[in-house]
Amino acid sequence: MRHAPLIAHVTDPHLLADPGAHLHGWPVAAAFERVLADVRQFAPALDALVLGGDLVDDCSAAGYRWLDAHLAELDCPVLAVAGNHDAPERMPRLLTRARVHKTLALGGWQLIGLNTHVDGAEHGALAAEELERLTRSLADTTRHTLVVLHHPPMSVGTPWIDAIGLRSPARFIEALTARGTSARGVLAGHVHQAMTTQIGGRPVWTTPSTMRQFRAGACEFAEDHNARPGWRWLRLGIDGAIDSGVRHIDPTGLTPLSA
Repeated sequence: MRHAPLIAHVTDPHLLADPGAHLHGWPVAAAFERVLADVRQFAPALDALVLGGDLVDDCSAAGYRWLDAHLAELDCPVLAVAGNHDAPERMPRLLTRARVHKTLALGGWQLIGLNTHVDGAEHGALAAEELERLTRSLADTTRHTLVVLHHPPMSVGTPWIDAIGLRSPARFIEALTARGTSARGVLAGHVHQAMTTQIGGRPVWTTPSTMRQFRAGACEFAEDHNARPGWRWLRLGIDGAIDSGVRHIDPTGLTPLSA
């Protein structure tokens, strides 16, 4: 692969065992399908799909199998990470079309998916073995590295979300910003918002959910009924630079009547 890879980040669909069911008023399966259709239309030659966590809200085998069947329709590799609303122990077995918490090579790039899930908690953490795996990957300077995890490793400026972000991120940040590291950027989910910030000069992106969005800056839980579902595209440059943007979908027929 000599071209600059194009990837899509799709996150926080909160699917359920019953694809006809609603969550918080949202037809989550239909919303995910509409986002995936937009991905396929916008990027028919997609090099990889990244699933950013909170994939199946009820952690059901049926939900993961439904998702896997949709991944089978894609002509590209899939990297997946677990969110707090996931069952990471089930994902490798049920998501047969995805590489779960693995490293995916794309030409001069590698994407490393990290597991930040903590059983019974909304916040995230990185176990010692995940940090060691990250450190080893970032020491490989033959490829540029994009790091993928569910919980953002920094403040997003929304206090109630910051309270359930990645706990004790110091070692993660140390590995990300170490001298000679191959890290070129970070992708996170969890926040149901799109934003761009930096850690040590490395860009960090979050992405809209495929269903409801959270209000930026809110001190307590609040939805943003004016924000639309969407996904993020990233073009991974041969020189290590990354271009990125967000696409939003038409929520007609998806938005809860109470919104």
